[in-house]
Amino acid sequence: MAENTILEGASGGRDENMISSFSVSYHAKSIGEVTTVGHARFQGLVEQGRTWQALNDGTDGWIVTVTYKGYAGDEEPAPEETEQWNLGFDFSEEPLESHPNLKEIKAAYGGYYEEPGGPLKFPEFMPKEAKGKGGLGGKGKAKPGEKNPMFGTSTYAVMTARVTRTWSAKQIPKNAVNDIGKVYSSIPGAPNGISAVDFGDRTWMAMPPKISQNGDVWRIENEWMLSPPNGWVEEVYQKASRQ
Repeated sequence: MAENTILEGASGGRDENMISSFSVSYHAKSIGEVTTVGHARFQGLVEQGRTWQALNDGTDGWIVTVTYKGYAGDEEPAPEETEQWNLGFDFSEEPLESHPNLKEIKAAYGGYYEEPGGPLKFPEFMPKEAKGKGGLGGKGKAKPGEKNPMFGTSTYAVMTARVTRTWSAKQIPKNAVNDIGKVYSSIPGAPNGISAVDFGDRTWMAMPPKISQNGDVWRIENEWMLSPPNGWVEEVYQKASRQ
């Protein structure tokens, strides 16, 4: 049976979700002990993985480094003590057909469909009946016969945003998947810094959570995605019962 001799140089730390980790090195007399040497727990943490390296050619034994993860101590912190929030922004390319002002865009720049259900197109030069603005950095209005600023354009950029809440717990909550695909007018439980941002009429959809094991503790990441302009369509997406 392995003697579980701990070598000098143990190291550790605690991350933003209050999950602690320790790397502890043991001496194994033979290669047969590299998978069994070491304590099952260290400072209340459980083994997450291990690596080993021979001393010389192995005749002097092996150094086995075991990584332990979990909560340090006996008490589980409250979820709000472990959580970290993040707000990220980006752009997505959306088809012009989904633009909330599609009717006005077609009228202003002579938009047309070559066939029913086909892509929206624009003439190369402004038609006589169109009175569009310069657009795309242009100044003033594009006059009939001038270059159409919408020619060749099929998409437009939409600002997108995602909010994530990462936290940890001993058990995966039973309702972890209950809100997937449901719509919120604001992010539940979000800190004031995020709640104060003005997103207009846009709403938030709960995305599938990401859950990973760290020793005997679970790291849980909840995410909400910002809707297109004017919110998610109520007839398509279910509104969350708690707002």
